[in-house]
Parts: sequence; C-alpha cells; structure tokens
Amino acid sequence: MSKFLFALSFSAALMIGALACAGRDIHPDLKADPKIMVRKWTLQTHGPYESGDRGTEFSNPVLSGNTLIFGNQSVGLVSLYPGMMQVRWSLPIRGGVISELSVDRGIVFFGGGDGYLYSVSAESGTVNWRYDLHNSIISRPTVVDGRVFVTTSDDTVFAFDAGTGKWLWHYRRRSAPPATILGASAPLVDGQEVLAGLSDGFLVALSVQDGQLRWEKKLHQGSRFVDVDAHPVLEGGILYIPSYDGSLYALKRQGGEILWRFESGGSKQVFLEDQNLYLPSSDGSIYALQKTTARLLWKFELDRGTPTQLIVTDKYVMVGSSHQYFYVLDKKSGKGIYRFNVGYDNGFYGSPAFDAASQRLYTLSSAGNLYSFYLRQPPRKTRLHGMLDPYEFQ
Repeated sequence: MSKFLFALSFSAALMIGALACAGRDIHPDLKADPKIMVRKWTLQTHGPYESGDRGTEFSNPVLSGNTLIFGNQSVGLVSLYPGMMQVRWSLPIRGGVISELSVDRGIVFFGGGDGYLYSVSAESGTVNWRYDLHNSIISRPTVVDGRVFVTTSDDTVFAFDAGTGKWLWHYRRRSAPPATILGASAPLVDGQEVLAGLSDGFLVALSVQDGQLRWEKKLHQGSRFVDVDAHPVLEGGILYIPSYDGSLYALKRQGGEILWRFESGGSKQVFLEDQNLYLPSSDGSIYALQKTTARLLWKFELDRGTPTQLIVTDKYVMVGSSHQYFYVLDKKSGKGIYRFNVGYDNGFYGSPAFDAASQRLYTLSSAGNLYSFYLRQPPRKTRLHGMLDPYEFQ
C-alpha cells in the first residue's frame, strides 16, 4: 500500500467518522448511570510517540483464559491480569499493532505496524512465526481447521498454515479504487469456500484449497467509498453483509443472489439473534431490523461519529462511538439508557470485549485508554418474609 493511499484512507476514515449524520449532543439527558454500568478502572496504554504520530488506536482487547491481551501502536502487544491491572508480559513491535486480534487455541494472530502477520503465544508472548505481508493494514485474522486467513487493504486474501506460518496461497484483486476506507474484511470460511469483501465493492468466494475465484457479487452501486470491509455473517444459508456507505444486503449463500437490501451500510459485521438483526451503520446510527424482511424495529442515533462492533446481551446493546461516547441501549426499544464520556474526539474504533461470566466489558479508546466496566444485572423483585423488597441489583 502506497504512503499516499494510506494517508488518503486514514484521512477518509477519520473525516467520515467526524462528519457522520448525527449531531454533537443530541442525547444531553443520557448519563453514566451507575445502576446500568460502572467503570472499574482506566489504564493509559500509550508510550512515547514518534514525531507526527497521532496515535489513534484501531486494535481491540481480547480475553484468553484469565488474562486480557491488547495491542496498540506505541508499545506493541500486552497481556495483563485485568483483576489486578498487572502486566503479565509485553511484546514490543516496530510500528505497534494495527489490526484487530484473534485468539485460537492459545495463539494470538494479528497484523503489526511493521507489515508482518504475527502468531504469538498467549501464554508467554513468544513469537511463533511471522510473515511479511508488506502491508500494515489487514483484517482481523480468521483461523479455521489449522489455517489462518487474512485480507489486506490492497485487496489481497492470504491463506497460511496456522502452525508453521507457511504460505499456502493468495488471491489478489486488480481493480482496487484509488480512494478507500481504512480497513479490510475478515474472511468467512464455510465448507470449501472463503468469502471476503473487497474495497471495489465486491463480495468474492474463493476455494479454500487454492484460492481460485468461485464466484463474485457486486454489492455497492454508488461511486463514493464502495468498500465492503465488514465480516460476512452466515445463518440458515443466508449471508448478511453491508458495504461502507451503501446498503446492508441479505444474499443466498450459494451464488450470491440478493434477497433484500436495507438502505444503510457500514464496515462492522451485523449481529443476529432469533428473528432480529442489529446493524452498526456508518451513517452514525444503530438499527434493529426484522431478519427476514429488513423491517425497521428501531433506530438509535449516536451523538456523533461512527459505531464500533456491537456487544449484545439478553437485555442490552453496547457500542462505542468514534467521536466521544460509549453507550448502552435497551435492546427491546432501542432507547439509550447510559452514556459514558471519554473526551472530545477520543472515541473508539476497535471492537469491545465482553466476558459474560463476570459481566466485565473492556474497550480501548482511540486515545490509548483501556477501560474496564462492570455491567450490572437488570433489577429483579424478591420476597422476604412475605414482604415485597425493593429492586436489588445482583
């Protein structure tokens, strides 16, 4: 990826995030209600920067056993015990960590700012292998059946042996647009095919064995930012995937026939649950849709910026904004019930991590602050000695 294209991509991503349709403060009554969620701690993760480094973070924390692992651009990869905020190990990487992390069987896979794809032991922080992709912007790695698949920002899909790092194949697109949004689509492996979105607006299906093109489908019909950077989601023979500033599509898994289209796109994957679908959209809103018809159930507009990946629980939808806030929404109604302010223009880009067992949420802000929150259980009424007790948080 050329320096010019990288600069253009980076600037475009920040510009569109800043100019999302939402206003500056359209939810002034939303507060950081401690009855909903409580901030447990904040850790400043940034080290010293090189001259001119803005330091915006795009990576994500992940849970591995009893440790939390995260990457940033100034330090590299870090493992800590979240209960004690004690660093277990750290791995310095030239250029830091750019991509989101994946953990599979005790191994962390990610893209470094030095242009390498890394395989690192989650236990010790030891590098198992690395491969020079010559590109620091890659998707979140996908690990399936002993293989790891990644997409780079120059529209190349790679397959490697997950254990050895041996190159198996790559598929390179030749029709990439001159301007593109920062990011790449995490591949989806289904049977004998690998599916990935590309920055020219296409969804492609490749052979797992050799990377040969099986079929392709053009999704974006416009002429602006046509990127398909989201991870495809598959359920019941139907693929759900948005393009960046275009639409959300439901397609038949075999052949890619479009079943329906919803007029709002994004770069994050959708979340499916029962009969509903939840979309974090690049227009600065969260949508809840009926899954089979795309009928709108509710819409929540962020104060400003674009949303992160969603965390969805039995009662809540949790999401960060690229601009300033972290939100909790009531899942049934879409009403905002919590808003935490992390500072003007210091929002979130990487995905949050949620531990359902402990009800702890972790998220890394673009300013390099790692936050730990405790999500309270919804209140319930209990009876003691025949009397109705007040609501108690468990």
